[in-house]
Order: sequence, then C-alpha cells, then structure tokens
Amino acid sequence: MSRHSWGRLLLGAAALLNLLPAVAVISVDRAGSVYGLESVDGDLRLLLRHRGLLFAILAAGLVIAVFRPRLRAAAITANAVSMAGFVALVPLEQPVGPALLRVATLDALGLVLLAGAGVAFWQPDMEVAE
Repeated sequence: MSRHSWGRLLLGAAALLNLLPAVAVISVDRAGSVYGLESVDGDLRLLLRHRGLLFAILAAGLVIAVFRPRLRAAAITANAVSMAGFVALVPLEQPVGPALLRVATLDALGLVLLAGAGVAFWQPDMEVAE
C-alpha cells in the first residue's frame, strides 16, 4: 500500500472517531451516556446536539480531504486543534470522570491518526500530495 493510501486510510479513521460524538445530533440521550451524564435535558440537550453537529462538520472535512488533497492541511489542522484542545483541558478540570477520560483517550488516538496522515502526505518540497 502506498504512503498516500495509508494517509487516506488514516484520515478516514480519524473521521470515524469524530462521527462518534456526532450521534448527539440524532440521539442526545445516547451521547449523554457516552459522556457519563445521568440526565440530559434542557440547555444541556441543545449544547450536546450543537457539539455533535460541530463534530459532524469536522468529520465531513476529513472525508472531503480524503479526495481533495488541497484541503488536507486545513482539515488535519482543524481536527488536531479540536482534539488537542480537549486533551489539554482535561488536566485543568480535575477530577474528570471515567467517561470523559475515555473521550480524551480517543482524542489522543485521533491525534496519532492525524499525525500519521500528515507524515504520509508530507513531501520534501512542501507541496500538497495529489
């Protein structure tokens, strides 16, 4: 398998990770259980739905970047900032429950996938790989 094929595969895997919280757009209660929340109502329902929508947009950007090389740097950067941001905030908000620690672990995995994709697409002349 070529480097670029590996890169596309890694982008797709990172997109799948971002689709997990996107389930909140459809099922807020399911998303609440993933985050370790016992009850999800009122304003929290709206916030979780909005969070799910944002993750769906990030995932869509990665999926499009699989096929559009010029968008790869932007998609990788946006997703990396999102994932790294959550991982960086977790230590600042201790104690954090086990459900959110799992989310942070998945975000760390996502960062590894994105870094791998970046390496796979990187070329010495700094041009975007086709």
